Amino acid sequence: MLNRLKKLLPNEFRQGLKRRFLHIQDMQTRLANLKRAGFQPTGAIDGGAFQGDWTKTFWNIWPTVPSLMIEPQPNQNDALLKLASWVPGSLYLQCAIADSNGKLQFSLEETNSRLGGEASKNSIEVDVRKLDIVVEELAFKPNLLKLDLQGFELKALDGCAERLSQFEVVIMEVSILRIGDVPIFHEIDQYMTVRGYRVYDLLPAYFRPRDGALRQMDAFYVQESSALIASRQWA
Repeated sequence: MLNRLKKLLPNEFRQGLKRRFLHIQDMQTRLANLKRAGFQPTGAIDGGAFQGDWTKTFWNIWPTVPSLMIEPQPNQNDALLKLASWVPGSLYLQCAIADSNGKLQFSLEETNSRLGGEASKNSIEVDVRKLDIVVEELAFKPNLLKLDLQGFELKALDGCAERLSQFEVVIMEVSILRIGDVPIFHEIDQYMTVRGYRVYDLLPAYFRPRDGALRQMDAFYVQESSALIASRQWA
């Protein structure tokens, strides 16, 4: 009965009920908290957009702020181009982001697709660009960066050395357990600390089935100079 009901009700409607009645914390509630705390985005970059779900969530909170969606999978072109037309100034860029420009193999595994590896029947060659160049070419100046790159986040940030400081908030999916060749939280935290950022919020995302251990979470980083962390008061 419950499974049939889930199929009948749209996912966003179900999530809305959870937020309202069960006080579930998800990406939308934490973005809403950023807004409540005073953060005002001038634009966002959605790195690893896939089907654009994060940008849709972002627009639920800031419906008029432009977003650049970056996604290398060609089968998402039509949907992301259509989505970009919802908010003036928004764009879709078909490429991956890394620490250099060029081309790399991209493994196709639905929501777990990622850069790297050898060419195979499940991979395609994609264009790769540095965020420094992508940001420089934008007509708007985003101050929020979201990265969901299946372990390639630090490579993408290496390609944003010149422009990183314009992002007051950086949101990344990070691993707690090292499953596969990916950086884990303490390594990412050290990387961001050196560059003048500190953790502001953490949102648990996935747990390992074998033991229930936290596997991945979304980490919200803000600049040390951000007004979001200026106050030392409790209430």
